[in-house]
Amino acid sequence: MEALQAAKRSKEPDTVLIANSEVAKVLVEEKRPPEAMAALKPLQQRADDLGLKYVSVESSILVAEAMIQRHDLTAARDELKRAMLRSDQLGMQPLSARAHYLLAIAEGDPGSQPEAQRDYREVVRLLDSMKKDPGAQQLLDRADFKAMYEHSTHGSAH
Repeated sequence: MEALQAAKRSKEPDTVLIANSEVAKVLVEEKRPPEAMAALKPLQQRADDLGLKYVSVESSILVAEAMIQRHDLTAARDELKRAMLRSDQLGMQPLSARAHYLLAIAEGDPGSQPEAQRDYREVVRLLDSMKKDPGAQQLLDRADFKAMYEHSTHGSAH
């Protein structure tokens, strides 16, 4: 919250937006979906208005994650598919991997197992590809990527 206050004092719209994005991430991590969604919807629009595409796509993925937490899986899948399309078009591999991962989780019902397996395999493929980039050999040392990779490897084996 201190960072958000400092960003607001700076009066730079993109700095404030990024600080608000970090607050929204915490709300999702703390599994507070109503508050997260209330924060993320205007944030996503503001990011689009400012041309901050990464923040916009990331906000969309966070909205979907909050929807999953609320068990609104149909809406989450729709949101993730839109976010994946944008992240793939813009070459945002980390966001594409996260979107595929969450989509696999949202598709985890027995009737959607082939789709979930396909998305888990895509997470592994994207992360393996990212590890080949110069300087990214330790990519899986990041806790979030490591967890996604391990769960996706296990999830795609079914």
